[in-house]
Amino acid sequence: MKRPGFNNTPRLVSGLSTIALLFGASPQTHGADQKATGVVFADINKNGNRDEGEPGLPHIRVSNQKEIVFTDEDGRWELPASDDAIFFVIKPSGWTSPLNDNLLPQFYYIHKPAGSPESKYPGVKPTGALPRSIDFPLQRQREPDKFQAIFFGDPQPRSQTQIDYIAHDVVEDLIGSNAKFGVTLGDIVFDNLSLFESYNRTVALIGVPWFSVVGNHDINTDAPTDELSDET
Repeated sequence: MKRPGFNNTPRLVSGLSTIALLFGASPQTHGADQKATGVVFADINKNGNRDEGEPGLPHIRVSNQKEIVFTDEDGRWELPASDDAIFFVIKPSGWTSPLNDNLLPQFYYIHKPAGSPESKYPGVKPTGALPRSIDFPLQRQREPDKFQAIFFGDPQPRSQTQIDYIAHDVVEDLIGSNAKFGVTLGDIVFDNLSLFESYNRTVALIGVPWFSVVGNHDINTDAPTDELSDET
């Protein structure tokens, strides 16, 4: 069994998919009515794997982007699966998902057996067959009633030089912040989707978990349909 947060091997997937990583697992046979299943568990030793003595967590919400279900008393969930789906755990109070090296929360798994269509800026590589079990680790954390958060609106750098401006003019002043997390509210970059990786590394220097929201300058402009515009 591999871990949710990474697709099949621990790696960053290209572009916006680097917002979070997913852990894969061993394959299962595709059927006419595919079902994805897995366990949400307490990652007590914080290594991302479900080890002996780490219990499943009941009543945690999991989604396939269309339906939401609760885990059972053993932490197990089941949802319908298509060949283009993202499964993710919805954060409960007092728990958090693991972070990758760029402090991006590891809370979802992409299932796209054929991968993304070819485009100027690559999307998701083929993920292969549906895993037998997509398991999501959650780690305990203290959460005060009042807290600070950081929000970036439309940073949209179009070059590495402009990312460097963000690093020196914004990020440096925020290092050591007491914020619990940060969010980029769209237009993460300015049409140059190759900059996602560098942007993520730069913002990670702040030292807090970070989420990003897609904006109109973060889409594949060569996509033939709107449904494929966020593949990167």
